[in-house]
Amino acid sequence: MKTTITPEERRRREALLADERRFDALLEAALRVPVAANAGGQPQGAPRPRPRWPAFAAVAASMVLAAALWLGLQTRPPADVSPLGAEIIAHILHEPASLAVTAGTVPAQEFDEVLRRGRAGLAQPVGPVSYAKLCPFRGEMVAHFVVQGEKGPVTVMLLPDEEVVGPTPIDEEGFVGTIVPMEGGGSAAIVGTPDEDIEIIRDRLQQAVHWRL
Repeated sequence: MKTTITPEERRRREALLADERRFDALLEAALRVPVAANAGGQPQGAPRPRPRWPAFAAVAASMVLAAALWLGLQTRPPADVSPLGAEIIAHILHEPASLAVTAGTVPAQEFDEVLRRGRAGLAQPVGPVSYAKLCPFRGEMVAHFVVQGEKGPVTVMLLPDEEVVGPTPIDEEGFVGTIVPMEGGGSAAIVGTPDEDIEIIRDRLQQAVHWRL
């Protein structure tokens, strides 16, 4: 198991640092409230009057605005799509033969070999497997296979080196799916067509997959 930072973790840290830089800029702008040198009509040379409430109110309002914007930055929904999901879809599109609707199945021994070389195994069947291949993905060899779902092929990629903090949706190029964390680390991507109930296959995988690390 790798201990180095993943691209997803690096992206999140960079986004957090960017938010902190935005907050610093907002706070600095809030504190730069201009005050006229002759505010209040005092003659030149006269003792400087004590600050009036409106000036303090302006500073306070600006700081409240900066704080509100900061909270908005922290609570905004993620607008960017996970790059991991985009790479998974690109990989699927790179192997169009895997998306064939077929009644044929991969021989069990061949499927087990793909799983073994992908450092994974299944404790129980997950459905009829119509495609299985060991594929390069982000510098590692991973198991890529297809289970025939109720509406069509459902792609599964077992990713022992890719961590996600929780289920991460995929919705690109006419595919929908999810990347889910697996027990013991790593993750699995399950992708199908929009009318496919991928939760059935997701649940089977989470109960069946174990790593050979």
